[in-house]
Amino acid sequence: MKTFIKNIFKQPAASVQNPLWMVCLRCGIALISFAHFMALQPDFDNIFSARAFVPPDIADATRDFLIPSIYSLHKSIQGIIPVNYETTLLFFRILYPVTLLALLAGLFTRPTAILSLALHLLITNSMEYYSYGVDLFTSIALFYCCVFPVGSLFSLDALWLKKRPPSADRISKCLKLFQIHVCIMYFFSGLEKLLGYNWRNGESIWRMLHGYNATESINFDFLYNTPIPLLIGWFTIILEMMYPLFINIPQTRKWWLAGIVIFHVSIAFFMGLYFFSSVMIILNLTAYYMPFAEDKKTVPVAQSHAELIEA
Repeated sequence: MKTFIKNIFKQPAASVQNPLWMVCLRCGIALISFAHFMALQPDFDNIFSARAFVPPDIADATRDFLIPSIYSLHKSIQGIIPVNYETTLLFFRILYPVTLLALLAGLFTRPTAILSLALHLLITNSMEYYSYGVDLFTSIALFYCCVFPVGSLFSLDALWLKKRPPSADRISKCLKLFQIHVCIMYFFSGLEKLLGYNWRNGESIWRMLHGYNATESINFDFLYNTPIPLLIGWFTIILEMMYPLFINIPQTRKWWLAGIVIFHVSIAFFMGLYFFSSVMIILNLTAYYMPFAEDKKTVPVAQSHAELIEA
């Protein structure tokens, strides 16, 4: 079994045909994060301002104290720089989307990725009552943008700074690390569903179909006393727990990837979690579609092991 698992991730650099997976990660997460932040703007004051539904001083008392919030940062610098809270809030409200656009364009990619991640954590920690899974997975994707050479291809850095592409060996190692992380996420997500009872008896599927959904005109009561919610629940558990195995087998990869994408599209459609589903689809396409997609154009990649170029 140990040998089998090793062989799954034993992937030579030459098998990575398309290094554009790094571009997919950088552009995909930057674009989705930008759209997500823009979607918050109509309710921005109700979430973050001094007139918010939960005032920032009260919300700050329940935050994760390992990461600062906008309010705690404002209180720290108020003695040094005499500025009111709304001005501090406006500064971060403008800076975050600007850094995401810079990341999207690949301008000073690594510094902007680090700044984007820091601002994302700062903003997320300032809206503890309103954050959910999308914020966690966005921070994971932004972290990989900080450590991977995602600005080495199709970026302003590559165009203006004339940076050479990283070696095929480095690209392969980065991809393996990313794939392993995605596999671990899905396996334990499926394991958590298995340990509970809501997915094993179909209750979670029933709640999803009868809670918020984009097709409120459709009545799903006809599924009552049918095994369909139960079967869908078990299908989801199997899809996630067996993800590390079948997604790494070339013959079953496209079918398992299609199943995962359909699963997340269903979450977006029936639960309205559009940004969460979009982030998860980007992670899957980055890990298991783009690296193996045929590319008609040759993307320059350094071949020698010694040529490990920093992006």
